[in-house]
Amino acid sequence: MMYFYFVRHGETLSNIWHTLQGWSDTPLTEKGIAQGKALGRGLANTPFEKIYSSTSERAYDTACYIRGKRNMEITMCRGLKEMNFGTFETKANTFAGCETYLQRIQFPWKAAGGENLEDVCQRIHQTMRQILEENKGGHGNILCVSHGISILAALHTADKEVYEECLRNEVRFGNCSVTIIGYHKGRYTVECINSTEYVTKGGYYEKDYQ
Repeated sequence: MMYFYFVRHGETLSNIWHTLQGWSDTPLTEKGIAQGKALGRGLANTPFEKIYSSTSERAYDTACYIRGKRNMEITMCRGLKEMNFGTFETKANTFAGCETYLQRIQFPWKAAGGENLEDVCQRIHQTMRQILEENKGGHGNILCVSHGISILAALHTADKEVYEECLRNEVRFGNCSVTIIGYHKGRYTVECINSTEYVTKGGYYEKDYQ
């Protein structure tokens, strides 16, 4: 049995500015760094066979904090990047077009030069297959530091009913939340979604940053 541990990156400046951040990037905030370090402590007793990270700096920095003192390389993976928001990149979430886009990400239209949710689902599906191929015959846990919509897309590969439920409930993946997807003999299982158990276990409490 193999388990994908999908983690959303820690809080960034864009998150607190409430701007769209897909393929664009901003640094982790002090809070985001604390989240990454706490998640590393919370996952300290969880062995990982390999660590993958989106090529976005915010994801890589988060992966480094989670890795901590483990003597492991981090494999950079473009396939784990966030949805490309095209001409909406860096626009405020309150910008009318962007706001509609976020509310309707399941619809087939896309911003100029960007992706829609179907594109991201296909990309993440291919990326998960690639990771499985690279770890063929392997067992254990694979850490994948990624982004909110990309993690939602991973659920599309794992269980379309769960994916649709997340869309209906407008699930927003928290910074440094953990979503675990199992894989065994061609079948995926969703073990947990958007869990803050590990980051809390590592000593991060939201109230300390309010």
